[in-house]
Amino acid sequence: MAEIWIIVIAVSIFLIITLIYWKFTRETIKTKYGHNWKIWGARTFYWQDAIYICTGVTSIILVLLKWTNVLIF
Repeated sequence: MAEIWIIVIAVSIFLIITLIYWKFTRETIKTKYGHNWKIWGARTFYWQDAIYICTGVTSIILVLLKWTNVLIF
């Protein structure tokens, strides 16, 4: 049962970080790409970067939570 909660916490942290990342970068990226933002390729690179960055930040947060003994896994 504990493993399920750890997965739920990890997915929740990932989604929250992704939402924050999207909120901070969406207008900048849209103005940077301009008309090319409507092309699927530009969006693919944006979301690929978002997934990489948010996965890394989520991993760091989970390690910090484990290190402080908040999570036990």
